[in-house]
Amino acid sequence: MLRKVNMIALCTLLGAASIPAQATDLDSLLGSAEKQASNLLEGVSSETASNPLTELLSTDLGVDDKQAAGGAGALLAMAYETLGESQSSELLKMVPGMDSLTSMIPGDLGSNLSNMESVDKVFNMLGMDSGMVQKFAPVILKHLTGAGASESLISDLASAWGTPA
Repeated sequence: MLRKVNMIALCTLLGAASIPAQATDLDSLLGSAEKQASNLLEGVSSETASNPLTELLSTDLGVDDKQAAGGAGALLAMAYETLGESQSSELLKMVPGMDSLTSMIPGDLGSNLSNMESVDKVFNMLGMDSGMVQKFAPVILKHLTGAGASESLISDLASAWGTPA
């Protein structure tokens, strides 16, 4: 009987001793996941910051990279939703990394951008007033024109954004 009690005690002791080791492994696993998520976000941020359109908006308008990417992403996402299929396809070709720009739209507003009012909300969430929209649009149009966008795409974007082409 004493031998049975000793075996139970030994098994309990060994089981208890292994819990911190498993917790340490779990902490290590969580730390690794956090590091990978952080690296992914840094990759998106550096890709966004090195995007020529983001750089242009930051330089010309004096906004930070997040504001430049989020603002451009909002305008482009709204336009993408309102353009026809061929022009949407052209827009994607004209703006490499458009998905990284739209990923900078705060909250889950990116999928709900169907009009300029929703774009204004994004600009406000990024710390910019709605008047900045009318400063962003001409810079984006100039960039797309320089990149070789068709006249019809430029015209339709200008119309969607309520700005002269």
